[in-house]
Amino acid sequence: MRPDDKAEIARRFMAVRRRAFLTQRWLAELIGLSRQAVSEIEHQQVMPHHTTWDRFAALEAKHKLARIELPVHWQ
Repeated sequence: MRPDDKAEIARRFMAVRRRAFLTQRWLAELIGLSRQAVSEIEHQQVMPHHTTWDRFAALEAKHKLARIELPVHWQ
């Protein structure tokens, strides 16, 4: 369920982007938005549509569960 607070949604969008080292453009492509729409959500100007929230929440859940494995030459 999508939070009703624009600030909470903005915080979560930015947190996922920071953890995953994504730009607004990359996040937008992953969840089917424009970069401008991600910017508007992060600046608390708009609420994401429930289908957008569902795609974002799925990405957020995958990122929280994912283990980052470094390439062999980094070890």
